[in-house]
Amino acid sequence: MNILFIFIGNDEVIETKKIICILDYELIHSSPFKKLIAERKKKKQVSGNEKEAKSIIITDDRIYFSSLSTFTLKKREDVYMTND
Repeated sequence: MNILFIFIGNDEVIETKKIICILDYELIHSSPFKKLIAERKKKKQVSGNEKEAKSIIITDDRIYFSSLSTFTLKKREDVYMTND
């Protein structure tokens, strides 16, 4: 079985099947995702530097602040495949 990973910046690599959505950080300020982010912060389930964030990647168990834009992540060719 092959497992795919994507590099999201900040020395972070995520398994692609865990990604729920990738959002532009600017859209988060006035959305219901703000509450989700606050809840995950309390549970220490947030990674990355929010001050440098251009995008947010939400997975089933974490939220990642990425310094890469959503456009860059979408066109990302740095997808890594491993054999499981």
